[in-house]
Amino acid sequence: MFADSMNSMPSSYNIGDSVYYTLLKNIVNLNLKPGEPLNVKSISEQLDVSRTPVRDALIKLAKEGLVDVFPQKGTSVSQIDLRRVQEEQFLRQSLEVRAVTIFMQEHQPSHLRSLAEFINKQIEALEAGDHLSCLQYDDEFHHVFFDAIDKNMCWDAIQSLSGHYRRVRLMSIWDHDVFAGVIEQHQHMLENIKAGNIETVRQLFLEHSSKLVREVEALSEKYPEYFKDQKEGNFLLKDFLRR
Repeated sequence: MFADSMNSMPSSYNIGDSVYYTLLKNIVNLNLKPGEPLNVKSISEQLDVSRTPVRDALIKLAKEGLVDVFPQKGTSVSQIDLRRVQEEQFLRQSLEVRAVTIFMQEHQPSHLRSLAEFINKQIEALEAGDHLSCLQYDDEFHHVFFDAIDKNMCWDAIQSLSGHYRRVRLMSIWDHDVFAGVIEQHQHMLENIKAGNIETVRQLFLEHSSKLVREVEALSEKYPEYFKDQKEGNFLLKDFLRR
């Protein structure tokens, strides 16, 4: 059963879009686990659609690295690839540091209120143990910087190309203390934004976006079945931890 159904999709979406985004959300939110088999017939029955849009969605997700297709063997949710996590993190960090630099020069009081609001929502979600909402409000907090400077296309690019990185982020939130530390970092960022400390804010964002690096080793050891197993796996992990 899908946690995010097609009923939650915008009415402007056609059937193909709805199937794709339903599968995408269930993969990045880990409702569909890394390595889990995906059966076209079963999915089409659960979503009450024909098999064609399901096949098309799986092909698109395979191109994005979120689905693995094995000839004669079947299709499954891709395991988390450290190489992809590295690149997705690099993309986000590069764009976000640039965005916050511009934000420091152009933000309005309403943007600061939005940042404070999303921090409060993160606190409430953490207290409720709602991990998906924690991640959602974390994203909303960071989206403010792009929306404020009219760079939503850049934000959309980050979101559409961060499936592996997002899954690791969600796994890290399963640890209460880890996300409590994220919230504390957000509060520190907001304080320095209000004070106009642009270099401190830039450094905080660099540290914040690199924080996940220190958690990957523990996550890969705790959930080895979620991570791609390859001969160079140990090399990739060491390389990731050096960055």
